[in-house]
Amino acid sequence: MPADRLSAIEFVDMMLPPRLHLDLLISGGPTEPDHLTSIAGVFNVATALAYLHRDARAIPFYESAGASLIDIARRGLPDDATVRRLIRAFNAAEADLAACGRLELLRAVQLVRQQIHSGQATPLLA
Repeated sequence: MPADRLSAIEFVDMMLPPRLHLDLLISGGPTEPDHLTSIAGVFNVATALAYLHRDARAIPFYESAGASLIDIARRGLPDDATVRRLIRAFNAAEADLAACGRLELLRAVQLVRQQIHSGQATPLLA
């Protein structure tokens, strides 16, 4: 494993909470704002990576997943089709994040922070 990648332990530490929050959500658990925000963070960073890589396929894919979370925050539990889309998007995002080095992840996180601080991000709980 190249030195610039997260270790397996670091990656699990980063991804386990959002994965558990997604599992709670899709099992019919409550739509806790903190859980939705945790899941949205994965999609936000994956979207930022897609922008940095100019991946025209991944950008709308992850943006759509984020939009689904906004709908869930506003309307409640998702239907089966939305659940399948969220699982597919989360798995893809997890794979994309695993393939990145630390500097790429840092750049993506900085891009997300910049969007939030500039007011260009869509608030999850508006």
